[in-house]
Amino acid sequence: MRRNIIAMLLICLLILACSFKLWAMEDMDDAFVEAEAQKDMLAYVQTTLTYRFGNDLRAGDFVEYGCSDLQAKGEEPTISSLLVTERKADIATIKEMFEGNILWYRIDLESNTLLEYWGSDEDGMEHKPTLLSQQETQTRMNAMKETITEANPNALPAGLAKPVYATSPQRETLSINQANLNCLVKSLELTNIEGITPELKQAVTELSKVYFSESVPKLLPVKIMATYLGVPDVFSGNHGLVKQSNYHLLMYVKVDK
Repeated sequence: MRRNIIAMLLICLLILACSFKLWAMEDMDDAFVEAEAQKDMLAYVQTTLTYRFGNDLRAGDFVEYGCSDLQAKGEEPTISSLLVTERKADIATIKEMFEGNILWYRIDLESNTLLEYWGSDEDGMEHKPTLLSQQETQTRMNAMKETITEANPNALPAGLAKPVYATSPQRETLSINQANLNCLVKSLELTNIEGITPELKQAVTELSKVYFSESVPKLLPVKIMATYLGVPDVFSGNHGLVKQSNYHLLMYVKVDK
């Protein structure tokens, strides 16, 4: 099956639901499958938009992240970068680059509304999909979440069926390019889970930590939100991401007010 559009690439890599959906449709026409995958990806982009970009962004704000797949040991991390190329009033234009793909977003940051979305894939093919209605967006996201649940009915203990990320009362310092960032830390809260040991609880807390800093622009890579579809509030507020289990900040520029 062709892999030459951004939507297919991202869905196949990150949104498990879409993988199951494509397998179930393997006998259908490739063009139809690609069109459906593109709409699913667009629904994902529109749904997660509000959590990915801060409303205080300015032209020139920039972040670059290294992403290491925990299952791909020994491989070099891939790079994702995001740049605010323009902001006029509440309207911002943001460019994202990763793995040969280029995505452009035109966003009303005040209302968290995606106004325009276009880009090119790793093969240089250009795409500019028509935005989905709110109803279709919600229907597609619900279907993807249901597919994940059906495919993994026992994936999480009962106490984690609705995971919660708690903010640590203690801040931690991380060094990025000789700059020390005093970071807000959130981690998975394990409560009401029978039989969990203190050692396991501590290990999960450490593994699930997400670090944020107000010194970093809030520009989140498109793929990162797939991990947090059930707990998007992890990314509420205007603090920029510094580090989580896969992503780590390499460079950043925050334009002064």
